[in-house]
Amino acid sequence: MPSIHYRTIFLNFLKLGCLAFGGPAAHLVFFHQTFVKQLNWLDDQQYVQLVALAQILPGPTSSQVGLAIGYVKKGYWGAILAWLGFTLPSALLMTLVALLGKQFSPLLSSAFFHSIQLIVLAVVTWAFWQMLRSFCTKLWQYILMLCSTLFIYTVSLPMNQIIVIFIAALLGIFFAQKISPTEENKVENSSLTDAISSTKRSYAYLWLVLFILPFFIFPVMDWLHSSVFTQSVESFYRTASLVFGGGHIILPFLHQDFVATGLLSAEKFDLGYAFSQLMPGPLFSFASYIGALTPLTPFPVLNACIATLAIFTPSFLLIFGTLPYWSWLMNQTYIRHAVVGINAAVVGLLLCMVIQMAQHYIVQLTDLLFVAVVIGLLKTKLPVWLCLIGSCLGYQLILTFL
Repeated sequence: MPSIHYRTIFLNFLKLGCLAFGGPAAHLVFFHQTFVKQLNWLDDQQYVQLVALAQILPGPTSSQVGLAIGYVKKGYWGAILAWLGFTLPSALLMTLVALLGKQFSPLLSSAFFHSIQLIVLAVVTWAFWQMLRSFCTKLWQYILMLCSTLFIYTVSLPMNQIIVIFIAALLGIFFAQKISPTEENKVENSSLTDAISSTKRSYAYLWLVLFILPFFIFPVMDWLHSSVFTQSVESFYRTASLVFGGGHIILPFLHQDFVATGLLSAEKFDLGYAFSQLMPGPLFSFASYIGALTPLTPFPVLNACIATLAIFTPSFLLIFGTLPYWSWLMNQTYIRHAVVGINAAVVGLLLCMVIQMAQHYIVQLTDLLFVAVVIGLLKTKLPVWLCLIGSCLGYQLILTFL
């Protein structure tokens, strides 16, 4: 196969970044159709291996698959250009939403914001239901999910979500011992590992060292001089480093760090999250919106760039540090089952947020009925943007005539 130009990588991912609506599951279908079926950059086995690796790593699955494709084809710069092409459209749009929101949010009625809150509640509830069906298949996973919900709901600690994830990982490892060895599939070889030079494999562990370092550096910086900048960047980095199971899971983490601390109002947070559902590309671009509204520096566009880089940096470090060791990682039972436990726990985090949002947002029977209608629309094959915009306008009309 002839060498692929950097420009070709960027343009193909930019096209997907403009057209790939529907969330991570839909993105992976787009990637397969484009890079396996149409361009033949990968074969089916290699693509499945990339998806499997991304699923055991924290962070945005589809974005990590995309930058891994760029990495396999053209090294580090290929990964950067693949990520930039896929992320740029949604990041720009979310930054624009934030800047326009500053200008026009005073003109929006309280009824409009209430409708947005109910739509966010419906989207999060639907995401919770989908993740519950995917990640909780055994009794211990349901129990872990409910215990995680109860702990987060009742215990108010700055690190409560990290505590839950750590304990869930240990429980996942413990219950892995209960699974019969016949259920474990060993990976014999990896064509991906063969495609990566031995030079990159020899120092890939350094990327993992860089991934871990910020967890020690940020607390020291915060102790020496606490500021909105360091706290916000640390929040974005930590969130992306700990979340498994899709973009919706960043919501409880970012809500705790930006809304509960007063850096961002709940109304603006919900408005941005609602708009992020209408965008193509990765849901993690929600960070661009939050960054533009957070006083990291005097320049909102620069703030959006900083937030976007902070939330995606862990993905680069993890892919660069783990892809050369793909076969070894996929044969580690403890790693895979720690992720199973973490996935069950983060479903519990999402359930806790559903409960808390429902307590604040449901004020009358029509609100509950509206949420049910939006969830029903999301279950159909209608485009998400049509479901959300149509339901919002419809509810505004209903409230006007009631």
